[in-house]
Amino acid sequence: MHLVLVRTVTGLEGLAAEEVVVAGHRVVEVSKRQLVVEYGAVDCSPPRLADDVFVVHGAVVDPGRTRDALVAAIRSLELPAGSGAFAVSASFVGARNFNRFDIEDLVGARLGGRYYSRRGGAVPPVERDEWRVVLDGKTLWVGLRPYAVPLHRRAWRTRTVRGSLHPPVAAAMARLAGITPDHTVLDPFCGAGTVLLEAHAVEPRATYVGIDRDPAAVDAARANAPGAGAAGSRGAGSRDAEAGGAGERGAGVGVGGVLWRVGDARRLDVTADRVITNPPWDVRLSIGDLGPYVRQWRRVLRPGGRLVAILNQTQAAQVTRGWHVLATYDLSVAGQHPRIVVAVPSRS
Repeated sequence: MHLVLVRTVTGLEGLAAEEVVVAGHRVVEVSKRQLVVEYGAVDCSPPRLADDVFVVHGAVVDPGRTRDALVAAIRSLELPAGSGAFAVSASFVGARNFNRFDIEDLVGARLGGRYYSRRGGAVPPVERDEWRVVLDGKTLWVGLRPYAVPLHRRAWRTRTVRGSLHPPVAAAMARLAGITPDHTVLDPFCGAGTVLLEAHAVEPRATYVGIDRDPAAVDAARANAPGAGAAGSRGAGSRDAEAGGAGERGAGVGVGGVLWRVGDARRLDVTADRVITNPPWDVRLSIGDLGPYVRQWRRVLRPGGRLVAILNQTQAAQVTRGWHVLATYDLSVAGQHPRIVVAVPSRS
């Protein structure tokens, strides 16, 4: 068994724990932004809801507030010798008489080898190992990332647009949607495609339709989609013709299992089993009154359909009349505090 730290977005801890349990691992502990998990093997598929993972190489009781206690705790760790270039990143909770750079430099010195400090804004080399230190109030954990880059950096994500969603959050929304192979899944604010590409990774056999009013965003989504270089590729599914529609608004190009097209989210011509979407939060992009869009989502959902939307707090309050809210998840991401709303149309 291997003990692993799974780092998450604040608010996704419970959903991330469900994901790793379904994958056959045991969750030992859940705290803010972190799971401690027993893995049977570290070479299994990494959790999509995780920001990052680190294999634990050392753990001692959290030393508390003072720097002297921190020094003693780090000296007591049995850690492997550093090999090659490496850096250390650290975080802690509570008031301390030391900062993150003190922790990083002490652990870096303890590991030895070619350590690159981040103190003073220094940037470590790209080709390096990354160690992580977390003081969570109970334990001082030291782990090593088993991958070259953080998990949230998806290989498919070559382009972004303003308001692009953090991929692990999109993956969480896809899980909450409960997508099955016969579903048509619509994102009327597809942007660079993050939500639907994460959903496609969860269930590649469903039919996906991404719409955005900005042609540049739709181009970015097509570029991000797997197989973007394959001319004429298109998502399979018995409802492709219906999803595509006819006329100018129905025109689109299917890439990577998704039909991408420019369109107006206030006048949707697609019927869907799932609407999963990330409309502007009125921060980097403005949208105004969300009401017309919410009514469109309700109109286009088939019987038994479900909405999963990430919204600012004011917008989330508008998913009320005509909806039955099944669950909400308050997050902290990109300096904002949005809410994932899971809802189904009500009869009223």
